[in-house]
Amino acid sequence: MPHSNYPPKTWNKKISVLIAITTLILAVCATLAAFKASAYGNKMVLAQSQASDQWAYYQAKSIKETAYQLQFNALELAARENPSNPLLPQSMSDYQEEIRRYQEEKQAIADQAKQLEAARDQAQKLNADFSQALMFLQVGILLSSLASINKVLYYWCAGLASGIAGIWILIAAWLQSF
Repeated sequence: MPHSNYPPKTWNKKISVLIAITTLILAVCATLAAFKASAYGNKMVLAQSQASDQWAYYQAKSIKETAYQLQFNALELAARENPSNPLLPQSMSDYQEEIRRYQEEKQAIADQAKQLEAARDQAQKLNADFSQALMFLQVGILLSSLASINKVLYYWCAGLASGIAGIWILIAAWLQSF
């Protein structure tokens, strides 16, 4: 019988131990990926909620600014009709100051909302990356388990390849999270 380069077809205890260790490592990594995906999913939802709150606050300030602008316009018309009224210039100045204040507040609120949206986008990306790592790790676990049950070495090799891809994505996502 000629010598072949293929692994022996006999199943031995060492392979069973290797498969068990591989499955354990993949399961630990999958647990970490699941926790991180969940955490970033929660961060994403929280940041979106906070950004929505900021935009609602922005809208409220905008409505108030518009009310002051309407009052200013009314005072401006009144000043044209009755230029001798000494109270109108001071009132108009007060309204202009309030309009300017609301514009500055709106800008600060918009900046904060945009920061929250950026945090949401980052959390969404990391959630997707950790979820993808989890998917590859789960496939690796499945194939390793199948190899253990069916005693087919090729299932374990495919599971190992999937698991390594999952670990690689997990590490890359983890590094991006800093």
